[in-house]
Amino acid sequence: MKRDRLQQMVIDLQSLREITTLQACEKYQASEATVRRNFNELAEAGLAVRTHGGIRILEKQQMPSVPYALRETWNADEKKRIAAEAVKLIRPDHTVMLYGGSTMEQLGYFLKDGRIITNFPELCRILRLRFPTGEGPQVILTGGQLNYRTGLLEGPALRRSLENYQADIGFSSAFGMDGTGLLDISDECSEQIALMLERSAVRVILADHTKFGRKSFCRCLPWEKIDILITVFDPENHEYYKAVRECGVRIIFADAGNGKLKEK
Repeated sequence: MKRDRLQQMVIDLQSLREITTLQACEKYQASEATVRRNFNELAEAGLAVRTHGGIRILEKQQMPSVPYALRETWNADEKKRIAAEAVKLIRPDHTVMLYGGSTMEQLGYFLKDGRIITNFPELCRILRLRFPTGEGPQVILTGGQLNYRTGLLEGPALRRSLENYQADIGFSSAFGMDGTGLLDISDECSEQIALMLERSAVRVILADHTKFGRKSFCRCLPWEKIDILITVFDPENHEYYKAVRECGVRIIFADAGNGKLKEK
């Protein structure tokens, strides 16, 4: 499927640094014409640099976030199952920090209680449509400048506004993660995730199976500062699960579509 192929190209580019047309044809089982179109789309979206015969990764200082409109289609069903598990951790009297993203969008379709503090305007739109008469959760939108690519509020105003709040539980994801902790695509994203989670008594990470082993150059929080990880089980990620558990993190495996829930 085209969107899955584009997603995998973005992920592979983080570790391979460069992908040629021939490599892509073999790796993704696609024609040269299809690969060239995909390469052009990634370059036009600012996610890669087009080269003669392929694409290469952007320099660190140029590295952009993946546009929200693209990310929201990636692994959407899996993110929905993760969100359905995450909402079970929220009590009616909870104050909840939500760092925005495509998984948090799915969480918006399950939220019904609590006080929500978020830098994600899209969540406000979802809740407004779900609760047109105002009976839904209370929502506090942080300050900040809107990033059109990510759909998030960010910058100094965000940091200042968060100084006023503490939460019972905080939720976030990240661009990638390894056995040490969370990774993201910029110092600013990493700092903002850390700030929101560190102001939460319980810190929860929501991650689809593709996040594990995905490389990036900015370290965020180590696993020792995370309480719960919610994901969908993938046997290829077994070594990551082991490393995460050794750091004291509780892992919840969401229903993978077979009606079963695993937790350790």
